[in-house]
Amino acid sequence: MKVLVAGGGTGGHVYPAIAIANELRHRHPDWQIEFAGRHNQIEGRAVPAAGYEIHNLHVAGYERFYNLWEKALVVGRLVVAMKDSFKLLRKIKPDIVIGTGGYISGPITMAAALKNIPTLVSEQNVIPGFTIKTLSKVVDTVCIPFSEARDYMAKPEKCVLTGNPVRREFGLFTREMARRSLGIGDDQKFIFSMGGSLGAASINDAVSEMIMKKAEDKSYFFIHITGKNSHEEVISKLNEKGFDPTKHDNVRILSFTNDMPMMLNAADMVISRSGAMSLSEINYVGVPAIYVPYPYAVHDHQTKNAMFSVKNNAAILIEDDRLTSDMLISCIGEILSDKERASEMRENSKAIGITNSAELIAIEVEKLLADKM
Repeated sequence: MKVLVAGGGTGGHVYPAIAIANELRHRHPDWQIEFAGRHNQIEGRAVPAAGYEIHNLHVAGYERFYNLWEKALVVGRLVVAMKDSFKLLRKIKPDIVIGTGGYISGPITMAAALKNIPTLVSEQNVIPGFTIKTLSKVVDTVCIPFSEARDYMAKPEKCVLTGNPVRREFGLFTREMARRSLGIGDDQKFIFSMGGSLGAASINDAVSEMIMKKAEDKSYFFIHITGKNSHEEVISKLNEKGFDPTKHDNVRILSFTNDMPMMLNAADMVISRSGAMSLSEINYVGVPAIYVPYPYAVHDHQTKNAMFSVKNNAAILIEDDRLTSDMLISCIGEILSDKERASEMRENSKAIGITNSAELIAIEVEKLLADKM
């Protein structure tokens, strides 16, 4: 079988695509799995690193604020992208095309549907993005992360609840292994916080101030990921206030981490934006969370994502413009001082996570290819 996977532009589209491909490769080592994407985007680095070939497509995104001239250029590029897509399909002759969102997946998946090639798309958010919502009208199967997402699809009967595919590494650690590897004491409360890959100023400011206030309390252990673009600024602000994180053995402020599975498995509480993949990884492990949705996300989808966890008593939500260090200290203290509540939130988080998402999506792929297998 030949499988073509398309998704890119952000890690939230690329890494689910790789997780699906890995599951298919695990189940069917003889299948040929290739990707379509842009060489100058994140998929151009991540896909080859995962061991897959990627074919370059010339596709441009469409922004709502474009003026008429810019929109005309995008339409022109879309025509070129469709031509490139049909050409690539003729070259590869895939048995199925899988789209995971981002504008890169639009033309190639649409072209496949027009050629009657089996198609499947996987959405990551409660409210689907423009590409997946459009494709949902023509593809064979739509895999959704939350049951509520069905309400936003043009043809809800095509939807299958699968969750978001998460890397297998998240299931390789026990809590004890992860904490021991990070040097966290058995009785310490580990607060893991993330400012996002590029850095969220509100989270970075509130968390760094909270750490400065609580660093002397050795019952806490803090690891904060600032984002590569914000690390120097965060450290500089702390130093200006007379605080040096390196002087505290229970504080680590990093620009990024490759150890997300270990961090989440060790954590007692997570502070994060509420992007779809962050939620999926947090719920896969089962950790109480404080979500601070990005206020300018399209259709406010990060708030909708977070509310799913809030309604299931697995997290609390703090609006971006209300976030302060004192509010974080209060919320964390209130939850973690109540062992019964913290345990319940951990269990609820785990309960709403779908840990076999990649497997469920692979099964849907196999259904579409049943007559060829």
